[in-house]
Amino acid sequence: MKYKSKFEQTVAKVLGKKAQYEPDKLKFVQPAIERTYIPDWKIGKNVYIETKGKLDLETRKKMVWVKDQYPHCKFYMLFQNAFNRITKRSNTTYADWCERNGIEWGHFPHGIPEHWFNVEEQQVVHQETSRNRKRRS
Repeated sequence: MKYKSKFEQTVAKVLGKKAQYEPDKLKFVQPAIERTYIPDWKIGKNVYIETKGKLDLETRKKMVWVKDQYPHCKFYMLFQNAFNRITKRSNTTYADWCERNGIEWGHFPHGIPEHWFNVEEQQVVHQETSRNRKRRS
């Protein structure tokens, strides 16, 4: 039998045949945990840049949750190297991950995309155009 740790192996020797090792899988629902996200940079009303050297699993989860819960906000990811892989065993790069999750990204060695600073203006123009269309109908 293979155990996950030396401690489990030691306990197994003491328990002997009195217990079975990991015979069951019990499903459970993790209660919601309210968390706080502090974006790195605010570049306009509801427009943020998150800067990352390493895109770990916790950050990936957080960014998806925040993006889903704040649909009125625009989030950009600016990477020190957007072409790093998310794990050693994965072929997915930080850039690939962003594209799959609908998050616009930048590769810092190429600079900060200038159009990121115009998003607020684009949102205002879109809102005004939508209002004008409603008035005409």
